[in-house]
Amino acid sequence: MKCHRYTTSRACQMLTAEAWHGAMATFIAFLAVVFILPATAFAQDTGTIEGTVMDGEGAPLPGAQVSIVGTQRGSVTDGSGAFTISRVPAGEYTLRAQFVGYTKEEKEIEVRAEETTSVEFVLESDLLQMGEAVVTASFNPKEKIESSVAVTTLSAEDIEANAPQSTADLLKAIPGFYVESSGGEGGNNLFARGIPADGSFRYVSMQHNGMPVFDSPELAFTNVDLLFRVDETVQRMEGVRGGTASVFASNAPGGIVNFVSKTGGNELGGLVKVTGATRGKIRTDLNVGGPMGDDWRFNVGGFYRYDEGVRDPGFPGNKGGQINANVTRLLDNGYFRVHGRYLNDQNIFYLPIPLQNPDDPEGIAGFDPNYGTMTTRDAGLIRVPSPDGQGRVSRDLTQGMNPVLGSLQAELFFELDNGVTIENKSMAMQADVTFNAAFSLSNPFDAVTYAEDLATDVGATDYSYSYAYDSATFNPANANGNGLVAEVGWWHVEKPLSNFANDFRINYAAGDHALSGGLYLSTYRAEELWHWNDMLLEVRDRPRMLNLALEDAGGNTVAEATENGFRRYGTLYRRHQGQGTAIAAFAGDEWQLTENFRLDISGRVERGTFSGNVEGATNVDLDGDNSTLYDNNFATGTDAVDNYSYQFDEWSASVGANYTFSERFAVFARGSRGFRMPDFDEWADGTVDEKGDAEEVYQAEAGVKYNSPRLAVFTAGFYSSLTNIPFADEVVLGNDLVPLVRFADSRTIGIETEVIYQQGGFRTNLTATIQNPEYTGLEFDDPSILDRVQQEPGVNAEDFDFEGNRVRRIPQYIVNLRPSYTFADRYQIFAAGKYYGERFVDDANNVTLPDYYVIDAGASATFGNVKVRAVGTNLTNTIGLTEGNPRAGQVAAVEQDIYMARPILGRRVELSMTYTF
Repeated sequence: MKCHRYTTSRACQMLTAEAWHGAMATFIAFLAVVFILPATAFAQDTGTIEGTVMDGEGAPLPGAQVSIVGTQRGSVTDGSGAFTISRVPAGEYTLRAQFVGYTKEEKEIEVRAEETTSVEFVLESDLLQMGEAVVTASFNPKEKIESSVAVTTLSAEDIEANAPQSTADLLKAIPGFYVESSGGEGGNNLFARGIPADGSFRYVSMQHNGMPVFDSPELAFTNVDLLFRVDETVQRMEGVRGGTASVFASNAPGGIVNFVSKTGGNELGGLVKVTGATRGKIRTDLNVGGPMGDDWRFNVGGFYRYDEGVRDPGFPGNKGGQINANVTRLLDNGYFRVHGRYLNDQNIFYLPIPLQNPDDPEGIAGFDPNYGTMTTRDAGLIRVPSPDGQGRVSRDLTQGMNPVLGSLQAELFFELDNGVTIENKSMAMQADVTFNAAFSLSNPFDAVTYAEDLATDVGATDYSYSYAYDSATFNPANANGNGLVAEVGWWHVEKPLSNFANDFRINYAAGDHALSGGLYLSTYRAEELWHWNDMLLEVRDRPRMLNLALEDAGGNTVAEATENGFRRYGTLYRRHQGQGTAIAAFAGDEWQLTENFRLDISGRVERGTFSGNVEGATNVDLDGDNSTLYDNNFATGTDAVDNYSYQFDEWSASVGANYTFSERFAVFARGSRGFRMPDFDEWADGTVDEKGDAEEVYQAEAGVKYNSPRLAVFTAGFYSSLTNIPFADEVVLGNDLVPLVRFADSRTIGIETEVIYQQGGFRTNLTATIQNPEYTGLEFDDPSILDRVQQEPGVNAEDFDFEGNRVRRIPQYIVNLRPSYTFADRYQIFAAGKYYGERFVDDANNVTLPDYYVIDAGASATFGNVKVRAVGTNLTNTIGLTEGNPRAGQVAAVEQDIYMARPILGRRVELSMTYTF
């Protein structure tokens, strides 16, 4: 089959050679382990271990894990807290009991042949999971109380308690992270510890079981949250801020977020969950795991969801699902595990909407600020000129953001007798991403003035509006009670991705030292086609597309401003393909200087190479007729390409210390130097000349940890300094949509804290961040674009001194308070109050996004294996703005009566029922 460059056929988007080779290597390794390595050989002289696991008040802890340290043998407690481990070879062992939210306990035991050894465990509350081993950004997993990094751990129960509406929404539970989750299921933004960015996940690596979801987490129209969904297969999430993240992941000075999967225990178990919600949502989750014989474990689960969307566009905003599965082979001294994940999900992307009253945002006539959207079902399956201008192609706005992704991971871990452990992880993924969304451009126009100005431009004296796909009459004088129209971008992007990565580590314990080292190899590829058009819409909920004819005094058409509701075909064209490789070596030493004092040092050297090509673009009059305004400036490709190839060598280092005063109290400190290399977007804008250097990131932090059964505190102060930060936007200047690139330096100082207090059935969780991110320099890449920005109406040239200005869009204050009360051992009520301080729309700090608060609340009841839960989010329908209009006013904004901005989602109430077995 011959593949045209504009086809979206899945058959034309196969795995790259690197990904195929990686997948085959994984498969061969799997066969070797299964058929060559011997199964666990059990001694003939065996005994049995049995016992119970209870909490501090004598209540059983069903689901607690009991394991023999240093082996893969273990069990899970039943409903009465009882457990049994059979066929244990005779000998002396350390037996460990642990349960999420409780401190673990270990006991020394002796197993005798053909006898039963009884053990009883009593576990105390571990409110911040200080006893959990931190596996993310660590060579040798340490309990959080002993670790010298700032890390937040959320168990499956914690994830449920936070009631996230998307993957990005869950990350709000991590102090130091400011997350804008107003975009919906994907395409959201994360700002780590005040580090400036133009959105996305630029400085944070999102990982699944210790491997990146994709090695370039912020490519345009493919923010990494689009490629992963949180579901019931997730056992826990670990969020590491700053610190060692730059040593353990490429380009991740802001942190690492790692989602760890459930892997199945010694007994079959799982859950089924059904969720329904207002605004037309139904979702089903499933997870099942357990043994497949003595040496095998499995876990499989996923979800399917149908959702009209909080901002209902008139078609299903979200539909699709994810399947996640793994199989584990237990070995004498380790394990081998294979993970597989398939995602096929369609999601609406919410963008800025028209509002009024900048100081206290509210909706305008005809538009609901909590539930309205400028996405239109008129632009469903229709045909527009193809990117090369030859014929027409079908586009479907209802497809939304649609990642179709397959991922395969393999893990091999084994421990040798001489204190050496070896671990290798491989990942191969392939994704076809299509992105269709209605993007805000300029602020809305008065319909009459808009038409009169166009008429004047072409020598017409009159005009007439009509609906493109509706027989109703459009009256521009007071249409929808506001008399407004808007030009809205319909942006279509096709983005096939592939990635193969391998992470090899070896650790050696020698006396007071734990020496570690490793190699990381990744090759990844992205292709992209951007084909954009502009629509003319009325301004109301679920708007309709408009046609506009410009006429003379006799009613004859002088010019057609639109065709089928499109104001302009071919607003922007881009075709680009790029390939990146990362080769890194890293090493570290953990030195136990005293019983209580641990010092660690680690470093990474990395070579990143980037190559690819960008097709040139030009503008043409598609039909050669000046009176058809909609295609007089059609952007298309030239077939000529510019090639680029760049190489960067960078390094990172981190030094940390932890002093444990007791099992409940510790302090830590860390200093680090990290980096962020450029990514494909640096060259994809069509200018492939030499770009700036990699960004340098310097960070320092120090903190206090305290843990008791009633009170737990984790507080850290932090400082960061960055150089050469790129900002890239597409902005409207006059009638043009142009790229705006600038570079900046910054510094941030702040403090972040997590506090949990529990007394009887009462519990309250507090997370808070106070920070002050400032620019220390801002330079524009293209002085001619800067001149055009300064000439925009209302912009003052004096606004362009940005030194010391606060970084746009990032608040100084973030507070999240969540009290709950549990009674009768089965009922719980809870509430959550979230506060976000004011932010600035623009670099000049001219326009403010007001501070706001959000109130959530809910209740749950458990009856045996069944749990019923109700949750309401944004109960007060707060209109909290997360950004202004990224296509206008990003540098020096001008306050207007009616403006475009993106608020958080309106009130939604969910009801779920979970059956656990």
